[in-house]
Amino acid sequence: MKSAETAEQRTITDVMNKLKYKCTFAFEKRKLMEKAEKAALLSTVSDVFAAACGEEYSILAAECRRLGARGAEISVTFTNDEGIREYNREYREIDRATDVLSFPNLAFKDGKGGAEAADIDPETGLVFLGDMVISLPRARAQAAEYGHSLRRELGFLTAHSALHMLGYDHMEANEAEHMEKLAEQILGGLGITRDAD
Repeated sequence: MKSAETAEQRTITDVMNKLKYKCTFAFEKRKLMEKAEKAALLSTVSDVFAAACGEEYSILAAECRRLGARGAEISVTFTNDEGIREYNREYREIDRATDVLSFPNLAFKDGKGGAEAADIDPETGLVFLGDMVISLPRARAQAAEYGHSLRRELGFLTAHSALHMLGYDHMEANEAEHMEKLAEQILGGLGITRDAD
């Protein structure tokens, strides 16, 4: 017969099961972000990344627990249109600027896949999910074009990129529709909607 868990055991289990989702930020160009907006925008990116790693979108959390990892990490580089054009040209052989690029480190497909013990950083205990590059000027322009806040636009780009790292794609119309729906669910769960700001 299974013994009942004590409150202390449940607390320890909850702490052990709490995974960390970390974003490491880099700025390729100076003055991309105003000091007053920086903390809030970086917090939005971090929150959206953590939400995108939720169990309803992928098995990443289960994989981290299976391997004994403390969570997952991405690197986020903010650049300008010229910078992201260089990345696009070098890595995708497309010579134009875009809003966000994703460079997955793991082989996920539609939120499913596997990580290996070798994918865990021995210093941090985190699984490295991949790199995200965002053109901040492009994000600002798109926010103005779509009539919503920069926070909302960065949230959407982060969700979109994180979903790519988790193996989602939009090569076919049905994939694009599904991916957009997932991104909106992630943002909606955080209260980041088109008219929330």
